Amino acid sequence: MIRYVALNSSAVVGGMAVLSVGCSSSTPSSSSGGASGGVGASGGVSAGVSAGEAAGASGGVGAGAGASGSTSGASSGAAASSSGGVAEGGGSGEAPEGGSSPDAAEGGSSGTALADGGVNDGGVKLVPAGYAGTPFKANAIPGTIYAADYDRGGPTVAFCRSGTSCTDGIVTGDWAPANAPPYRPPLPATAKICSGAACDDNVGLCRINPNKPDNTLAGQPVMPIDTYVCYSTAGEWLKYTVVVTEAGTFSVGGFMAVPMGGGVNLSFGGGITTGDVALPISPTTNCGCGENYHSWAERDNLATVTFPAAGTYLMTMTQVGRFNADKFTFTKK
Repeated sequence: MIRYVALNSSAVVGGMAVLSVGCSSSTPSSSSGGASGGVGASGGVSAGVSAGEAAGASGGVGAGAGASGSTSGASSGAAASSSGGVAEGGGSGEAPEGGSSPDAAEGGSSGTALADGGVNDGGVKLVPAGYAGTPFKANAIPGTIYAADYDRGGPTVAFCRSGTSCTDGIVTGDWAPANAPPYRPPLPATAKICSGAACDDNVGLCRINPNKPDNTLAGQPVMPIDTYVCYSTAGEWLKYTVVVTEAGTFSVGGFMAVPMGGGVNLSFGGGITTGDVALPISPTTNCGCGENYHSWAERDNLATVTFPAAGTYLMTMTQVGRFNADKFTFTKK
């Protein structure tokens, strides 16, 4: 059920929100990809944008520059080569202890600077005034938000897997091929890299790997070779700054690989939420992939969410039950 609340006015031209997304599986070898339906891709993953390209808002959130990337999600996305990978599975996830709250607080600052130097002049702003994260990409609703495009800011700010440091259990080594460039360019450029991102910016990222294999429900290879959030745990959360360009009710869908018990909650502050959503399991009967974490499905009409006004929002994606998350789509009803 969607709850409505009065929103604080602010200066924002379209509307931006922050989405939190979680990984899946707790043990090695999960992958995710972004094919729409069967083999056909629904679009490439964004290459990512340096947080330095986003001008900081007075509330600590920049508008974010959003260069769209190739389907590989990195500068030279080569198709995944061999990388065996250990089967996923493992025990139930541990809910995060400590760290910043996964819920987006209300309030916000008086204006948001745009990457081109301009300033938004309309819409609400439901981003906490003290939020220290900055957009990795210019996410918009209606549109598609990729799980791997969570805000910059690191553990306790932009994401939390588990534990008081929000980094317990993070897996970064399942990156195929191993020499593929990171999906999220490091800041600063000299930062230590852990596969798909700087070590302090990696919540657990994997790439679709034909050698696992990562297949659709019908057994076809997932294309393109997307980057996704993996090895997550129940209670894990990620945050996304999102611009909502028009008020109204939106249908929420997504591309994901889901074991038994997978679930998600997408909340935008001020009581605007999908609520906890139980996700349909990804069967392995015809995928030829061996386990649910590599059986990918496009799911439509999973939930709805209603925005009373356009503006900038902070979306928190919480994994109610772990799954591999590639993307979420928001379509105006």
